[in-house]
Amino acid sequence: MAKEEDIYKLMDVRDRYLYGAGFCLAAAAVSGYLMMQQVFFWDCLYFTAVFGFCSILCLCLAGKAGRQVMEAGCCYLELDGESLAVCQPEQNGRYESCRIFYNEMEKIVEGSRRGIPEFYVVTGKAADRESFILLDEEEQARQIFCVRSLGYGNEEFKNFYRKLRWEVPGKVRVIGTRHQTVWDRKKKRKGVYIVLAFVLCYLIPKLLLVLEIL
Repeated sequence: MAKEEDIYKLMDVRDRYLYGAGFCLAAAAVSGYLMMQQVFFWDCLYFTAVFGFCSILCLCLAGKAGRQVMEAGCCYLELDGESLAVCQPEQNGRYESCRIFYNEMEKIVEGSRRGIPEFYVVTGKAADRESFILLDEEEQARQIFCVRSLGYGNEEFKNFYRKLRWEVPGKVRVIGTRHQTVWDRKKKRKGVYIVLAFVLCYLIPKLLLVLEIL
C-alpha cells in the first residue's frame, strides 16, 4: 500500500496548486479592476486573460492531484511468491487490477518514458491460463498490463520492480536497464514553454509598437 508520507506529498502538491489558483485569481481581479478604470487598458486586458487562464489551469491540476490522493489509498502492489497482484486507477474513476502468475509471464518490459516509473508485464496466450486482468469487475482479454507508480515513492517502486525481476523464473525475458536511470530523469517542463509563450505574446506586440513609433 502507498505510505502516508507519499500521500502527504500528493496533498502538498494539491495545496500548492490551490495557492497558485488563489494568487492568479487575485491578480486577475486587480488587473480587471485597473482595466475598468482605463489604466493601461490593453496591458491590463492581457494580464487579466493570462492570470484568469492560469487560475483555471491551477484549479484543474489541483483537482487532478486531489483525485490522485483519493486513488492512492486504494492502490496496492503485492508479490506473494507465486504471482504479481496489482490494483490501480485507470481512467474516468475506474480501477484496473490483475493477478499474474510468474510461470505464465513471457516478459517484463521496463518503461522508457523519462521521469515516469512504470513497467509492463506480458503474459502468454494459453487458453487455460490462471492469470487474469480486470477493469472494475470485467475480465479483459489483453495480455499486457502496465504497472504504474501511482502513490508510491520512486525508490520503493524501484525496489518492488527489482524484487519482481528476482522472483520470476529464468525463462521470463526482462527488457530494460539495470538501474532504471530513465525513471530518475526529470520530465520535460511543459509549463516553461507556456510561460515563454505568454511572455512572447506580450513582448512582440510591444516591440512592434515601438518600431512603428520610431
